[in-house]
Amino acid sequence: MNSLVLQSLIPFLVITCFFSINLPFTLCADDPQYAYCSQAINCGNIPNISYPFWGVNRPNYCGQPGFEIECQGNVPMINMRNINFRILEMNSSSTDRAVKVARNDYWKTICPISYVNTSIDFSLFNYGSGLQNMSFYYGCNTTSNPTGLNVSLVCNSSVTVSYLTQSQTSGLPFSPVSTGACESEVLVPVSETAVLALDNNQTTIQEAIDGGFVLGLKIDNSACNNCEASGGKCGMNTTDGDFMCFCQDQPYAATTCGSRKTGTSSPSPGFVTGNTCKFL
Repeated sequence: MNSLVLQSLIPFLVITCFFSINLPFTLCADDPQYAYCSQAINCGNIPNISYPFWGVNRPNYCGQPGFEIECQGNVPMINMRNINFRILEMNSSSTDRAVKVARNDYWKTICPISYVNTSIDFSLFNYGSGLQNMSFYYGCNTTSNPTGLNVSLVCNSSVTVSYLTQSQTSGLPFSPVSTGACESEVLVPVSETAVLALDNNQTTIQEAIDGGFVLGLKIDNSACNNCEASGGKCGMNTTDGDFMCFCQDQPYAATTCGSRKTGTSSPSPGFVTGNTCKFL
C-alpha cells in the first residue's frame, strides 16, 4: 500500500480502536409488553384477533377479563355460559370492534349432543344488527306435523330435527313444545342475509348456521383508539384492571404514548419498563 495513504489512515484507525474499546455497542429492543401485545392470536387462519382478546400467544395483560381465547384443534374458541363459540372473523376498526362467531356444537351438524339455547355474556358482548333466531325442534311428531314445521331430518334412530325461521315462529299460535308436538326447542342466531337465502332456496340450513353471527364488544373504544393512534397497543394493568397503553419505550397508565396520568396506578408487578438493551 502507498505509504502516504497508510499514513493518512493511521489517525482514523486509532480513533476507531479507542471508541471500540471504551464505548460498548448497544442493541435496544421494543418494550416486551408492547412486543407481545403487537401480536394477534396465533391460531388457525383467522387474522386480526387482538384486543380485548388474549390467550395462546398473547399474555393476559394484552386483553380484558372474560375475553380469553383457547386454540382447540387449530380453531380459536371463546367459552360463554358453557357454550364454545368459534371465532370466524374479527373487525378491529375504531368505530366497530366486533367478532363473527358460530356455535361449535352446531358446526357441520344440527344434531348436537345436548339441546341448549344460545346464551351470551351481555356484560362483554351484545348482539349485532341484522340477526334472526332460527328455532330448532327435536323429537317432533312428524306424522301429523300440526305445527307446519320445515322438513324434518333424522339425527339418530330416535330423534328428528325440524326448524323454523323467526318470521315463521311468530306466526305459530302455540309453541310446538308447549303443545307436546316436539320435545325440545333450541334458538340459534343467524344473519338475516342467510335467512333470506334459505327462504329462497339459495343456501342450506347448515350453511346458514356455519355462516355465524356478529357480536359487538363492550369495551372502551375511545381509550383503545387513542392508544393505537399514538402508536401504542391496548392492554390492562393486571393489578387493578385499569386500561394501559403499551408503547415502544414503556407502558403508560394513560390512553396515549408519551403521556402520564397523575394519581394512576403503576404497571403491574413483573412488568419490565423501558427498552430492553444488550451491550456488546
